[in-house]
Amino acid sequence: MQETELRVRALFKKMLEDAAEYARTYEYYAEDMKDFAEKVQWEFGPIRGYQIFKGTEYSFEIGEEIEDPDLVLGCSDLDLARQFLSNEIEYWPDFVKTDFQVTAKNAEGVLVKSSVGKATGAAPAAAPVNDRSLSMRLLRIPAFRPLMERTADPEHSNDVRIPINESLGTWQNQAMPLAVLEYFINKASHVYLMPNCPCRLVQQCQHYDHFKFGCMALGKGVLRLDTHGGIGTKEEAMERAREAVEAGLVPSFGRLKSDTILYKALPEIGDLFHLCFCCPCCCVEGAFKDAPRYLRQYHVKMEGLSVTVDSELCTGCGTCLDVCIFGGREIVEGKAVVDREDEERCRGCGRCERVCPTGATSIAMEETSVERMIARIESHVDVT
Repeated sequence: MQETELRVRALFKKMLEDAAEYARTYEYYAEDMKDFAEKVQWEFGPIRGYQIFKGTEYSFEIGEEIEDPDLVLGCSDLDLARQFLSNEIEYWPDFVKTDFQVTAKNAEGVLVKSSVGKATGAAPAAAPVNDRSLSMRLLRIPAFRPLMERTADPEHSNDVRIPINESLGTWQNQAMPLAVLEYFINKASHVYLMPNCPCRLVQQCQHYDHFKFGCMALGKGVLRLDTHGGIGTKEEAMERAREAVEAGLVPSFGRLKSDTILYKALPEIGDLFHLCFCCPCCCVEGAFKDAPRYLRQYHVKMEGLSVTVDSELCTGCGTCLDVCIFGGREIVEGKAVVDREDEERCRGCGRCERVCPTGATSIAMEETSVERMIARIESHVDVT
């Protein structure tokens, strides 16, 4: 047996065993694995083994194949297997460009290939797998956590929603969301206008224009961007922001290492400010309601912002649940409440207040909320 194969076997055995320790020691394991049930078959060249995740229960076998797996993961290239199992692959975008194979059951229970990886041998006539939902399935598997933490870098990434609700009033004598956006746009040394919204384009959004409300980037870091689009003016940026807010899209901005990697603007040195306009149907963060807690931590609520529900007015219609992209709402005894098990799920985007038919939901912020939010963002990213 060759040295590489021996090394991969040892690493694979350790990965399966480490997952058992992870289940015992990770503080939020029960929360992350709630309602998660997957039979995962691993195939690295001639090496076989599987994992069974069922809520908080975990089991595995080395050298075996499981009947009727939900996921089949692996690759024939043992050197790539060694890199994956040794956590040597630097970022998620680099990973999906490899020959790592991802085959998953679709909604009809048929195993098909996914573009998350470059799987082969899948049934071409079967319905496709939703790659965004599949990504969230993969990220609950412990082996993928180090790769995603390097990509997301929660320690340095910092992102916030700006509610577009009129009830929040003004800041610096202008409607609050537009005033905040104008503050950063005017301060920026460079403005970069992207031609589309990748999320809406990929998801084929049926409610908002794919191209009219494209993403933006601010700061010197835009000079390193390797993507479609180009340098724009501050006037163009404000016009796009104004139209997006008027259309009901929620501004999402800050420092995101994952976007810096995606748009090939490395090295990531805190000089690139990302600005998107999120819709409730296609925003990539919509998948994060199913993401593990470790990955949700770089999306934070605006300081001093509160969302409350008047139980006397609430009819329990569930409209607010339908528009909450972070899964921060639930119905308890016929009334809507902010998720009691994890209040941090609510990011204060304000969509719930906008659609509540009875006015039961309200959103408010403290007097110094905007200044505190700006200070926090500027401590992570410099747009000048």
